[in-house]
Amino acid sequence: MTSIADVSVCIQTSSESMPATPSWFGEVALIIPYLRKQGVLSAISSQVRLARRRFERWRANTPHVDQRCRFWEERLMHLAKDLKPMQPPAHIWPAIQRRLQLATRQSAPRRMRPFALAASVLLALGLAALFYWRSLPANHATAAATIAAKSGEHLWELQVFGQADRLVARAARLAARPAGSDYELWALPAGAAPVSLGVLPAAGASSRMLSSRQRQALALSSQVAVSIEPLGGSPTGQPTGAVIYIAQLRTLS
Repeated sequence: MTSIADVSVCIQTSSESMPATPSWFGEVALIIPYLRKQGVLSAISSQVRLARRRFERWRANTPHVDQRCRFWEERLMHLAKDLKPMQPPAHIWPAIQRRLQLATRQSAPRRMRPFALAASVLLALGLAALFYWRSLPANHATAAATIAAKSGEHLWELQVFGQADRLVARAARLAARPAGSDYELWALPAGAAPVSLGVLPAAGASSRMLSSRQRQALALSSQVAVSIEPLGGSPTGQPTGAVIYIAQLRTLS
């Protein structure tokens, strides 16, 4: 491999993969001790911890956010296995010191440079977060069903989001249920046994992430059904009580 190098540019003329350290990395590494001494890092860390706690609460209460977090964790974490420690070329550190005017002990650091660098780092993090959230797919319902009584009165509205990843059920009115029983929702895949989609709410709304088996069953279903089951749902994994409602599952454009 041959290269043409100066203070901040390295032009590679080989097809061999050679990961390069970002040109700004050395500056950040050198300025961190000064930021720590001035208390800047402590102030940033406290705000980061606060934001992290807020985000963790948001993730715990929002199934879609938790799903996207798990997707990116599984997709990105394995990349760390391929990272290997790198020793930068000997000329890099002296060049960075000259650019930051830190070559000698007598050279006083400029007052504004650490704060400007800290602001740049925060801006970069903010932009990265913005681009990440904008890259998330729109959270639109892809299928729906209306479960109604024989009189036509709506009892539950069902919505399926993403690739059958999440199911939201909303009770249109208080659905009186027999004492000691629950209403359980079932997918009816063609040519296969019903698959439970969970207990329906008697009031309000419920949201749940679906398992792989439930997603596959929904993909093969054109109808859903509701049965009366013991509290907490069927103990056998199949309907044990009367099937009282069947509804069409509509695909949404």
